[in-house]
Amino acid sequence: MTSASYRVSIPDLAFYQQTIACQNACPVRTDGRAYVNAIARGEYERAYLIARETNPFASTCGWVCGAPCEAACRRGKIDAPVAIRALKRFVNDRYGVYLGESGEAHQPPAYPGYTGATNAFDLGNTTFPTSRSGLVAARAHSPTTGKRIAIVGAGPAGLTCAHDLALLGHSVVIFESAPVAGGMLRLGVPEYRLPRDLIELEIQAILALGPTLKLNQQLNRDFMLADLRRDFDAVFLAIGTYKSRGLNIEGEQFDGVLRAVDFLINVNLGGYNLNLGRRVLVIGGGNVAMDVARTAARLGHAAQSGGDLDVALDAARAARRLGATKEVQCLVVEAREEMLADQYEMAEAEKEGIAIFNHVAPKRILGANGRMTGLETLGVARTFDERGRFNPQLIPNTEQIWKCDSIIISIGQTGVLDWVRPEDEVEVTPRGTLAVDRESLMTTAPGVFAGGDIAFGPRLIINAVSDGQRAARGIHAYLQNVQPRVARKGFFTPLAKRDYPAIGPLRDYLRYPREQPPALPVNRRIGVARVELGFDETTARAQGSRCLLCAINPVFDGELCIACNGCVDVCPMNCLKLVRADQMGGDDEKRVAALVENRARAWGGVSAMLLDPTRCIRCGLCAARCPTEAVKMESFRFTEEMSFE
Repeated sequence: MTSASYRVSIPDLAFYQQTIACQNACPVRTDGRAYVNAIARGEYERAYLIARETNPFASTCGWVCGAPCEAACRRGKIDAPVAIRALKRFVNDRYGVYLGESGEAHQPPAYPGYTGATNAFDLGNTTFPTSRSGLVAARAHSPTTGKRIAIVGAGPAGLTCAHDLALLGHSVVIFESAPVAGGMLRLGVPEYRLPRDLIELEIQAILALGPTLKLNQQLNRDFMLADLRRDFDAVFLAIGTYKSRGLNIEGEQFDGVLRAVDFLINVNLGGYNLNLGRRVLVIGGGNVAMDVARTAARLGHAAQSGGDLDVALDAARAARRLGATKEVQCLVVEAREEMLADQYEMAEAEKEGIAIFNHVAPKRILGANGRMTGLETLGVARTFDERGRFNPQLIPNTEQIWKCDSIIISIGQTGVLDWVRPEDEVEVTPRGTLAVDRESLMTTAPGVFAGGDIAFGPRLIINAVSDGQRAARGIHAYLQNVQPRVARKGFFTPLAKRDYPAIGPLRDYLRYPREQPPALPVNRRIGVARVELGFDETTARAQGSRCLLCAINPVFDGELCIACNGCVDVCPMNCLKLVRADQMGGDDEKRVAALVENRARAWGGVSAMLLDPTRCIRCGLCAARCPTEAVKMESFRFTEEMSFE
């Protein structure tokens, strides 16, 4: 079907990487379009192997990833992006560590073996060169190095770093202050969004590689950074940001005023001493605020589904201790379109009866006898100033009183850095994070590395995974006194002309809308651990088929082109045009014109064929129509391969 691949020149690589926008947007470069296409063809095991290759938390991300790949998806510019995150869950629930909804025990398929001769993973009938994480897997049989690394924090950044360092032959000890591992996956993400047994299985898969986990071990209480620097060859700080930011308004000290992270940790660890009352206000408009609001709405209600006995009993015991919360309202300074929360999360929250009020700013918290009784707010004319800075403009004389039983503040998080001593040599930034080298993640203290939220502020789970990989790379280079090299490579594989009719999207592909994963009816969600149910096979294949096949590109050979305009005539999306160099307009076209003129100064009437890749649907009609085969359809892929020299 295909001929041999050939290498793409470096100047062209960035352009073609951007055409596969989903993979290019992923912090760990997961090839989303590849596993989406595999699902569309029914190749589910292969899809799982592609999704897992770069991410030790692939199953977790299938449930809760913030999905920057979807934000970049070109289909989103037409109607709505491909449901990449939900499709990842579809294959990981069948082939990953999690048993899925079936409950049937199974083993994940063997992780693809490394073939040293080709420096690639063989994933069925297509070969994909190794990624950064893939190369680490290739070194799984490396001899032990004798080096010991301490990791502080068992969240996604710390555990990913442990995963990669263990495969590189290092001895790893993880110190976690909580009684459970997982960091904010376990302590911050509500159970209805992420099953606890899934988290535990992914953690155990990492620990099975050799790292040692020590729970209830807190920095600045049970040990100091100086102790770790003395006893270990390197240290990775991945302690997260568990301190919620305050409002700095009158009355914030009253009982009944809670911080979002404290609240979620309390609930996720079994917060039976919480009593929110019947009416709760949540202040904030990000995804954490939505988590808080939706969790608060569930507290105090017995299960209404046929869930297992433990869930029903836990919900009943929580109801006994917490009371029945009847009303949850979110007060948000930003306008609806300015909110940081995912639109889907907001819609789900509103389905569950949570009311969202925009352009409302807290003025003071009301109370009596040490207990809050309500909140006074002001209206907001606008949230950001002319320079785009957060600077709410309040409207005088618009005071409003909101009566409530509890207030949960969710306006951001920061790290706790009271453990830092001058002798540690660790620099703290004005933002309250640890200063690190962007590539190696080493702090200003030699041998001490930091990543995740404590280094960059609160971000997505997949960003934390990426930080763990970068830290492992930096630590390995530091310990072995070598330089890491990231080789960015791109390859084109020409497609046979006879296959052109079969390479485009589905017929009438625009008739297939994006579907959200099915969820429990709203009246059955209270007290239920899981809300989103996941795609069935038929829906998953249909959703995978919405992909616009961005990896396939028409490639033009100017020496063979006879300027017949046949490709332009047949293009159904009008994304091709033949333009004389002296008639080009716009910055991009002017740059093309300058390039053409520089290469062909002696020619007269120089023209160029311009392609708009954002509109192209990869139907292959231009290549099939071309009488001289100046247009060929070719499949592009790119990799980032890691080596140490």
